[in-house]
Amino acid sequence: MENFNIHATEVDPVNAFLLAKMTELMYPERLDYQIRYLKNGSKPVRSLPSTNWLKAHPLITNNNFKLAYENRFDHYFPKSLGSIKSNVSFYFLEKFKFDTISILGIKSVIGYDPELIVINADSLILLLYRGTDDVDNNRFAEWKGTDFNFSKIEAGSDFNYAKIHRGFLISFELIKPELLLLLDSLNAKNKAVWISGHSLGGAMAILTGVFLEKSGFSIQNIYTYATPRAIGDRTLSELCDSLLPNKIHRFEYYLDPVTILFNSGFSTIGKRYWFDNATKGNYNYYPACEERHFAKKPFEYRRRPFANDEKRNLARVKREKNDLLLTDLPTKLFYHNTQWYVYATYKLIPEDLKSNLPKVDDSFPFIYYGWKMAK
Repeated sequence: MENFNIHATEVDPVNAFLLAKMTELMYPERLDYQIRYLKNGSKPVRSLPSTNWLKAHPLITNNNFKLAYENRFDHYFPKSLGSIKSNVSFYFLEKFKFDTISILGIKSVIGYDPELIVINADSLILLLYRGTDDVDNNRFAEWKGTDFNFSKIEAGSDFNYAKIHRGFLISFELIKPELLLLLDSLNAKNKAVWISGHSLGGAMAILTGVFLEKSGFSIQNIYTYATPRAIGDRTLSELCDSLLPNKIHRFEYYLDPVTILFNSGFSTIGKRYWFDNATKGNYNYYPACEERHFAKKPFEYRRRPFANDEKRNLARVKREKNDLLLTDLPTKLFYHNTQWYVYATYKLIPEDLKSNLPKVDDSFPFIYYGWKMAK
């Protein structure tokens, strides 16, 4: 964190990398695997059969997550570090809730489970949200109750009565009282607040940023990774623009399906940054690019002859970066993996700074849905 720019505006490459790395390890299975990886001499642990096995035999659960996370990242905050040198403390907040709904007479359990780490330092507060996770060992409860619960409901005055994704809003409202009490106890209104999250965590980060800014906190920046497009309506989008101008930055990797899926009536929020495919495009970075839209000629790329490979690649990039309805949209969540974002943001850092920063930790195979592809 010696190179973390607390007062950065827009996108700072070092900040983007450090926050991507720290949000990657908000998932217990990722933190669990990296601990095994480091204990294995920083070599991949090939003996692990699957993500499911890792979840069934964890070193780390929510019961000891705060301690494990603090042990992993406490050394990022050296005691001699200028403005964030002392009194660094870690807090883990979680509030889960189950509901039962009936669909065509079949009962289904749905869940809400907002989880975040709060890191408090002398002049800095970090809020790091976890994305979709198991809710009390129910793998799909949060997918059903939060992520796919995408009908819009009207929020209160905190959000100017905007209509917001139902699952995201319910999840945020669950954690809001506890988070507000903690931040008040940490004198957070007199500190720069940075917020980040992956996937669902990105949506939670945006809602949190709006609420806190409106409540008198000073939000410096919000960096999100693999954020869903469908968070709220035009009223929410306009509120974000007015309260947090140029402070919401959404990083997307290649054909990450969560960043492509859309629903009518929602408006995109903040600025979008796109990384090309690792193999095809060497993680090439396209800052503040336009939002995805329906291509006028969606099949043109397949039919059209190209004069050379360079022109073909330019057309590929344009299509895969901008098209809202890609015909080869991945059916698996392989491209949604947190570690793509760690690699991509690391590539942005100037070479002269990399020696002073932590490494990517090349802990292949990826631990996430799509394990077989990762191998």
